[in-house]
Amino acid sequence: MLQSLGRNRLPWLILAIALMLASAICGLLYMDAEGKISGWIGLHEYEGFVARLQWYARLWSSLAVIFPFLAALLLGFGKGAGPSHEETSRPSVITGPEVSHEWTAVTAILTYLLRVGISALASLAFIVVFILVVSLLEKLGVRAH
Repeated sequence: MLQSLGRNRLPWLILAIALMLASAICGLLYMDAEGKISGWIGLHEYEGFVARLQWYARLWSSLAVIFPFLAALLLGFGKGAGPSHEETSRPSVITGPEVSHEWTAVTAILTYLLRVGISALASLAFIVVFILVVSLLEKLGVRAH
């Protein structure tokens, strides 16, 4: 599978996966900050921390949303824009219809939005896997402090 990706595409794929993982981590940090904020509101000893936590919650939520868009952009890098060498060396008997530039722009936008959806779903999958692993470890008696 990795050989079919091509050498120039693999680094972009790895960076995109890293951004999806970072998005998941930021999403988890956002949930942690919001949980602390909701638990600390009204407690006088934590009033000074709530404003700072609200700032962090905005930061984490922004990064959790932005990273899948960047990952989707990186997923498009490294793809060959034109046909391969094999396709250009053979004479073509059948010609396809001319495609307007508007349709190619719409196709590019729809392809990018599909990659955004895939990136967002992968980030959510990382969150679910992390929560399941932590829950399983807690059931087994392993606790991280």
